[in-house]
Amino acid sequence: MKRYILLFTLIFFTTGWAWAQRPVPTGGCTQEFDCYRFTYHGATAVEGDLMQLKFSLQVRCDELAYVAFELPEGARAASPASVYHGNAPAYRVRNGVSSEQGPNEVETPFNAIQFNAKSNYALSGGQVDTFAFNLTQADFQALSTMRVRATLRSEALKGNENNISGSQQVVFDLNACSPPTNPGACVIQLEEASFAFAGATDNGDGTTTVRLRIANKLPADVSSVMIETMETTADLGVAGMNNGGVYKTADFQYKTTIDQEANLIVFQGQQTNGYANGTADVFAIIVPTDLYELSPYFQMTVNAGGTLTNTGLNTISCEDEPITPLPVELVSFEGKATASGIALTWTTASEENNDRFEVERSKDGNSFSAVGEVQGAGNSSVTQRYSFTDASADAGQHYYRLKQVDYDGQFEYSKVIAVERAALAGASMEVYPNPATSNYIRVATPGGSDAILQIMDRNGRTVHTQRLAPEEREVQLTVSDLNIPKGLYYVHLQNASGKQTQKLIIQ
Repeated sequence: MKRYILLFTLIFFTTGWAWAQRPVPTGGCTQEFDCYRFTYHGATAVEGDLMQLKFSLQVRCDELAYVAFELPEGARAASPASVYHGNAPAYRVRNGVSSEQGPNEVETPFNAIQFNAKSNYALSGGQVDTFAFNLTQADFQALSTMRVRATLRSEALKGNENNISGSQQVVFDLNACSPPTNPGACVIQLEEASFAFAGATDNGDGTTTVRLRIANKLPADVSSVMIETMETTADLGVAGMNNGGVYKTADFQYKTTIDQEANLIVFQGQQTNGYANGTADVFAIIVPTDLYELSPYFQMTVNAGGTLTNTGLNTISCEDEPITPLPVELVSFEGKATASGIALTWTTASEENNDRFEVERSKDGNSFSAVGEVQGAGNSSVTQRYSFTDASADAGQHYYRLKQVDYDGQFEYSKVIAVERAALAGASMEVYPNPATSNYIRVATPGGSDAILQIMDRNGRTVHTQRLAPEEREVQLTVSDLNIPKGLYYVHLQNASGKQTQKLIIQ
C-alpha cells in the first residue's frame, strides 16, 4: 500500500471591508479595509521569559507614515525593542510612546511601540512589510486584546510626518489568534541535553521560520549545534542572515554555515560562555513552507566539551521519528468555528482501500474520543471532498484528528489540529471560507425557523435565492452552480428573528 504525507492547513481568519470611520472589528487574525490588510501571525515563546509577536501590514493606498502596536500602560517592548521588520533601515522604532509625547512626535492614542517610516521609504501600492517585537510574559498576559493603528501620509503634505491622514485602527484578540501551545509537551529529554520545538511562524513569502530550543545539561560549554532537515532545499537559511553570518541570541553568539546539498546548518560557537549546566538557547532556521508541511522533522546535534548528543524531533508528533503517513493522499484539512458547531473539511487526491474516516475530538490534545464518522471513497484517483460538523462542541479550544480505517480494519491516525470556538453571544450566520478561493462556499445558520437565503451582487441584483427549513443549519453552495464571476457579494438571511447580512468575496 502506497503511503503519503498528510498536509494540514488550519485556517482562522475573519475578513471585512470598511471605511476608517466604521466600527472597529475585533478578534479577526486578518482584517481588511480599503487601504490596509492587517494580519496577526501569533506569539511564540522565545528565550528567557519573552513572547515574540509577529504582524504583517499591506498598504494599498498612499504611503505609510507609521504603524503602532499597543503595549500595557507604562510598559515598553522587551529588549531588543525591534526584533525584526521587513525593511530594517526604513523605519525609526520608538518604544513606549503615546499622544503625550512632544509636538515633534507622531501621535498614538495609546501606549505603543511605533515603526515610523523614514522620509526616503514608501510602503504603498499593495506592498507588505512584517513587524515583530518581544513582550515579557507578564505584559503579554496583561493584553487579552491589542490595538494596532496605521496612518498614511497626506498626499498634499507628503514628507511632513506631523501632518498625516488615512488612519485605521483595529483590535486583535491575542488569545484567539495565537497558535495553540502545550508548553513542555514537545520535548525530547536525554541525559546530556533536551531538544524542544519552540514554535513556527509562516512568513507569508513561501517560507516558515522554525524555532528549536536546545538545553545543554553537561558542565562543558556548547561549542557547536548542527540542525539537519530531511529534504534537500536550496532555500534553507537562518533567520535574519546569510550563509557565514553571525547569529546572536540573548546571551550567545555563533557563526553560521549552511550546506544546502547536505540539508545542514552549523552554528559554530563564537561566544558561548555559560551555555552549560541546563542553560538553553533557541535557534531560528528558515525552511520552505511546503517542505515544512511535508517533513516537519529535524535532526539536531549539540557538541559540548567533545561530547556529541543527537536526536530527531518531529515538531508535529513531538516524537523522535517522522510521522507515519496515512494510506490516502490528503491535500487539506481545515477547521472553523461556526454558529452551528465546528466545521471540519478535508480533501483527498487519491485513496486505496479506504473504508472510512472516524473524527476524534479531545479537550487536552492527549485523550481522544470519536464524535463522528464519514464514509471513504474506497479506491479513488480523483479529488474527493469530505466535511463533518461537530455540533456538540462547546465553547473553548478543541483538538481534532482523523482515524483513517482500511477495509481490513487497519488504521492510521493523522496529526492533530486545534480549533477555538468562542462562546456565541447570539444566533448568527457564518459564511466561510471568506474570501472564497475554491469552488465551495458554506453558510451556517441559526436554524429553528423557516428562512430565506439570498445572495446579491454589489449592484443589488439577486443571483441566488433558497428557502431553508428550520432544521437546516448549514448550506453548501458551489460557485460553478451559482454561475457568478469573482467579486464582492452580499449574503442575506431572513428568518423569524430578523435579517442578517454578511459580505462575501469570491476570488
